[in-house]
Amino acid sequence: MTLAGLAACAANEPQHYPSTSIGSGYSIASSESTGRFEPTGVGMSRELEAGLVVRPDEMIVEIRIDKEAPSAAQALALAQAAATELVARLQQATPGATFIPCGTKVTPVGGKIAGPAEAFRVALEGRFEVALTPELDYWKRSALVVALAELADRYKAATAAKTADQGVWLTGTRVTVKNAEAHRGKLTELWVQRARAFAAAAQAREAPLYLLDCAPPGEIVQKQQSLEEVALSLSVNCRLGSLKAASATAPPAAR
Repeated sequence: MTLAGLAACAANEPQHYPSTSIGSGYSIASSESTGRFEPTGVGMSRELEAGLVVRPDEMIVEIRIDKEAPSAAQALALAQAAATELVARLQQATPGATFIPCGTKVTPVGGKIAGPAEAFRVALEGRFEVALTPELDYWKRSALVVALAELADRYKAATAAKTADQGVWLTGTRVTVKNAEAHRGKLTELWVQRARAFAAAAQAREAPLYLLDCAPPGEIVQKQQSLEEVALSLSVNCRLGSLKAASATAPPAAR
């Protein structure tokens, strides 16, 4: 039973991102595996459903910290100290990174049914935002991935050995475009060009195709393709039809 909890990071809308792994493949579940080392690297997606492919300018590193103590306050203090140490190590590996703390969950551990808990576990969730500036080429970005993978392995080894650094996970890494809205104008322009090309190819002389109406455009969806590519898509729902057909179904004008 969970005593208290707050939702984890939602600012970056992770449902817009695929499960493709960028960088370290370590996760909470991986701590149960028999081997210490796991594959790390960059997953390249072969699928490309995008109106525009751009270079990512930010790397997001998801973080989770679990600490247990006789009281919830003690567990929180341990988690805070671990977060401070993690921030220092991450900023050393990725200078200029920003730590965003998010969810906090407190869970009683042990104890008899309806009795007092013997201990408490505090789970903290957050993310690191690392700027991928234009001058960082593929190899320098890969060096960041390697540094994060080594740090993830260090914490995983500590958890296996039950040392002071245990209970810290780098649960996932992805690349994004921080300000996707800056590309909305270009995405809309490309959609219009394609709609016009389709209409020009499909129209007949007696019934040329035109845009009849459009719903307001939806959100820009990001799909991580690789360490160097993010695919942006804009959902636009419009009806194409002929003015002849439209006029035939239109109600008569009022006199």
